[in-house]
Amino acid sequence: MLRESYNKIATYIIETFSPDVIFLTIVLTTIASIVYFIVISYWITRMDKRYFVRKVIVHKEIIRNKTAGDNVNQNPHLTSMILSRAFVFSIAKIIIGLFLLVCGVLMLVLPGQGLITILIGLSLIPFPGKNKIEKYLISRKSVRSSLNWIRIKAKKEPFIFD
Repeated sequence: MLRESYNKIATYIIETFSPDVIFLTIVLTTIASIVYFIVISYWITRMDKRYFVRKVIVHKEIIRNKTAGDNVNQNPHLTSMILSRAFVFSIAKIIIGLFLLVCGVLMLVLPGQGLITILIGLSLIPFPGKNKIEKYLISRKSVRSSLNWIRIKAKKEPFIFD
C-alpha cells in the first residue's frame, strides 16, 4: 500500500512539473537544510551547558532595600524605552520559537532534525508545562547524543542533564 501511494505521488510530480523545477526544488531544499543545520548548531553551542538541569540554582546576588530617596529614576522615558525593547525582544523570541516548533513538527515527516528543532522552539516559548515536555524530549537518548555531538564538534562542553 505504501509503495502504491509513493508511485502515485511520484507519477503525479513527474507529470505535473518539469525536470528543471524538480531539480531546482531538490537544490533549494538541500541548501536550506545545510543552512538550517548551521543555524541550529550555532544556537545549540550558544546555550548554557546546564540549561537542562532542573535543580534550583541559587544566584549570589546582593539585594538592597531601596528607600524612597535612593536611586530615583532621573529619566523615566529611558526606562520606558528599555522596557519596550525587552517586550519587542520577548515577542520576537516567541515568534521564532513558534516558527521552529512548526518546522520541527513538519520535519518529523520531512528531512531534518525534527525533535531537536521542536526542543529549541519549546525552549524559546514560555508556557505552562514547558519543563515537562522538554524533559520528555531530553529523555530520548538520540536527542541527547545529537545535542552533545554538535557541542563536542564545536569544542564546547557537553550538556549536563538531570
